[in-house]
Amino acid sequence: MSFDVPDLPSERSAYDRPSPAWSTGARPAGPRSGAHRTLRLLRRAYRWHRRVATITALGYFAAFLALTVKAPSLMARPGPGGLPTGLLLALAQIPVTWLAVLLHEAAAHRFVDPLARRARRQLRAPALDREQSP
Repeated sequence: MSFDVPDLPSERSAYDRPSPAWSTGARPAGPRSGAHRTLRLLRRAYRWHRRVATITALGYFAAFLALTVKAPSLMARPGPGGLPTGLLLALAQIPVTWLAVLLHEAAAHRFVDPLARRARRQLRAPALDREQSP
């Protein structure tokens, strides 16, 4: 018993298809600068600043928890003003969190906001060109 497969000229095997540009390492056609590059830089800067602020606040909290579990005698020792060291470190979490927020805001204002303004200008310029053309 034989099984014949009809030869259809429109069908191509997977090996006959050209490889996509991303798999060959070829760069896509178009400029590497412009709005896409600015948006990529903006995402990267925002991601970096968000991670730094989160690690700062959560890192201090994790250090406080680790000291509470691993060194309870240190946390029970009286600190300045007669308060236990653990209570002082717990109360210091509030200023550390605010410091992380303030540093994040200052860095975002200096690094991320200019990128956002540039991206907004670059995305607005082509829209204005389309509106002005007949």
